[in-house]
Amino acid sequence: MDLEKLLQQYNDLCEDNDWQVFRTPKNLSSALCVAAARILTHYQWVTEEESLSLGLIPKRKAEIADEIGETFFLLLALANKTGIDLEQAILQKAEKNQRLYAGGPDQPD
Repeated sequence: MDLEKLLQQYNDLCEDNDWQVFRTPKNLSSALCVAAARILTHYQWVTEEESLSLGLIPKRKAEIADEIGETFFLLLALANKTGIDLEQAILQKAEKNQRLYAGGPDQPD
């Protein structure tokens, strides 16, 4: 996945539609929460077992995929707007989690 290319496509879309003025960290983080909540609406009133099978229903899978894509674009845009290298942030968080939780008391032997 080429994050730079995706970000450029997203930025082009925003510029073509004069949306850049609205792409502030505050607005992007708010929109990110709303997009994530739209993912949650697919799972809100189903059992754990039903939640595992939603991806097998083509229409539902497409709707969830659309919301995941929107959430990702907003996260990418927020990282860019705040000067955060998303790939580096993910790698650093993974390393931090590894240090914090590897071999901890809640980890299986």
